Amino acid sequence: MLTLTGGALAWALWAWAAADPQAPWAEWADNAHWTVAYATAAWVAWLGVGRADWALDNRARRTFAVSLLLLMFGQLAYAVQLVFDWWPPVAPSDLFFLALGLGFLLGFLGLLEDPAKPPVWRRVGLDVLGGATAALAFALTLYLPRAPSGSAWLVAASAAYPVVMVSAAVTTVIAMLHQRQRPSWAGTLIGLGLVGQATGWMAWNVGLLGGSVANGSLLSLWFSGSALLLGLGSAGLRTDINRDPAYDRLCEGALRLLPLTMVGLASAALGLLVLTDRLGDTPRGVLVVLGLVILLLAVLRQTQQLGDRDRLLEAERAVAESRAALEHQAQHDALTGLPNLQLLRDRAERAMAMAARQRHRVALLFIDLDQFKEVNDTLGHAAGDALLQHLAHELQGLLRQADTVARQGGDEFCIVLPEVQDQNEVATVAEKVMALSQRSVAIEGHDLPLHLSVGIALFPDNAADFNTLMQAADTAMYRAKAAGRQGYRFYDPAMNAEAVARMQLRSRLSKALERGELSLRYQPQVDLASGRVVGVETLMRWNSAEWGPVSPAQFIPVAEDSGLIVEMGAWALFESCRQASTWMGMGLPLLRVAVNISVLQFRRSRLDEQVTEALALTGLPAECLELEVTESVMMQEQDAVIATLDRLGAMGIGLSIDDFGTGYSSLSYLKRLRVNKLKIDQSFVRDATESEGAAGIVRAVVQMAKALGLSTLAEGVETEAQRDLLIACGCEGAQGYLFAKPLTADELTTWLRQQPPLPTPPETTRS
Repeated sequence: MLTLTGGALAWALWAWAAADPQAPWAEWADNAHWTVAYATAAWVAWLGVGRADWALDNRARRTFAVSLLLLMFGQLAYAVQLVFDWWPPVAPSDLFFLALGLGFLLGFLGLLEDPAKPPVWRRVGLDVLGGATAALAFALTLYLPRAPSGSAWLVAASAAYPVVMVSAAVTTVIAMLHQRQRPSWAGTLIGLGLVGQATGWMAWNVGLLGGSVANGSLLSLWFSGSALLLGLGSAGLRTDINRDPAYDRLCEGALRLLPLTMVGLASAALGLLVLTDRLGDTPRGVLVVLGLVILLLAVLRQTQQLGDRDRLLEAERAVAESRAALEHQAQHDALTGLPNLQLLRDRAERAMAMAARQRHRVALLFIDLDQFKEVNDTLGHAAGDALLQHLAHELQGLLRQADTVARQGGDEFCIVLPEVQDQNEVATVAEKVMALSQRSVAIEGHDLPLHLSVGIALFPDNAADFNTLMQAADTAMYRAKAAGRQGYRFYDPAMNAEAVARMQLRSRLSKALERGELSLRYQPQVDLASGRVVGVETLMRWNSAEWGPVSPAQFIPVAEDSGLIVEMGAWALFESCRQASTWMGMGLPLLRVAVNISVLQFRRSRLDEQVTEALALTGLPAECLELEVTESVMMQEQDAVIATLDRLGAMGIGLSIDDFGTGYSSLSYLKRLRVNKLKIDQSFVRDATESEGAAGIVRAVVQMAKALGLSTLAEGVETEAQRDLLIACGCEGAQGYLFAKPLTADELTTWLRQQPPLPTPPETTRS
């Protein structure tokens, strides 16, 4: 509304001047409608400041509004000059008028200050300089033939108007193209306004030099109209980015046409130069030089574009190479270079689709490297990695080009055999794989055997899709392991029943703790010399609502494999501490409760923090708690395990090695760990009275423990003969049915009441 009101008033004043151009008031009417138009444009532009979403847009609007305000001041200065009839070659009004173009040029250049984009100033500078030089050459070609002699300042001032305005218009277009702005009404109005000012001033100055400027002309109205366009466009300018690739290419193509536009303007100027005969040699020489400068700028800009294109092509090649490398990394194992599970799936599914069309089979061999963890734990991960790389190389050498061998993960590999006719063909490949088990590999001075277990499944006989085929082969591999390792098995549907039963067991076990189906039993541990109780071992039991009592031999391995043992172990730890604290409060002669700790509790929980919390909540003294760990825990992630055990030992908590002698017995880790006790596995105790070899093992363990300052406790003692042998060997403690079976808390309470109190607690740590 403000623009319409101001425009109507300016038009009315112009019409008053146009009605009688020769009247003395006609010149003042012209100045009045210019002043009204310029003031309206500045006001409208200023009303738009602060209303844009982006800070850069608001800054540009502010710059445009100030430029239009300076234009109005220039018109006021022109009126003052008119009053005093003062017309120097470069008047104050000229400086204000020229500030309009400079302000819009700077405003659009400010829109290019985006830190998220690469700098474009060199390209923009050449484009703007080329446009300005072309405008200067074109303007001088028009002005010089008409200029009176000795009017160099007048010509220079006159030429500055179109040069500045054209530069601003070129900058407008360039900024919008570089920003990839969508075409908008505001940007269009600004562009038309700047072009209008440029052409208006060029025509005005041509008329001024020729002495033919008239009041109330359409040209004078042209200035007011173009200024109003600038004000309206400035108020609504906002950056609206078009990220469409097609539009990006369109903008880039338009930018590449700018050098041709420079050449076009230079050619037009030189063409006019040829046609006119009113120039002397010096002005003609100046114009020729300007034309050559324009051509030089166009060449430089074109050269720059070619360089940018080359860099872009190089970047695209680098991106393509990087993408190819990333795709290879995404589909291949970093250690062995073999296809990974993703690529294995892709190739297997293609082979299965082909097999379905051509009515043949696809075989999937699931290979596990037995006892690989022992290699990692004893020789280190570097040796384990070398072993995996060697196996990968050997497996690749066994296969046809059409076959695929992949590393599924860890120490597991898979082989896909497409176009298989029968099981005999697959068995031949399996025999070749198993032949590797007869060899040994020399790594870091050690001869390491390649013990492999292989499971085989066939498509479509055993599965209709890749996931099911993989599961079937995995099930067959575990059956091969259960059969004694170093063998292969074809999948049998009966194996699936076992897998389903295991899955059901896991499902029910996951809810057992929540349903209160888990409970603890406590088996007393006695001092062999005195026969008195010295502690109890906590044993977990599960009484399923659907199945009744479930053997620990069934559910503990499932809990370990599924990770449920972490939550179950935390519950057992707290419940054991609570019950032990209760017994102590009752004055019973219980000195220590022993709780088994799983490997996963070391890996997946802050065990020392968990133990500290359990002791704090139950009030059990730290010296009354003993943690039992197996040798397998010691052999895994030794640094982390040692650090955790050191923190626990420093708290006064007892630490014992459970089932000693059945795992990776090693003096090296015993010397490094803060351990108090070795528990002799019941398999040695059971055979000790019948086998001299077993008895020798018991004696050796006891003697070794004494040499290391450790106590010993035997498990599974059921006969007096076993007890007597243990006493003779020097073993200090024992547990087993000879003394008491695992008891409930209430049963153990009654049992403990019958035990005489011990005079002093046992030593909990060794020096």
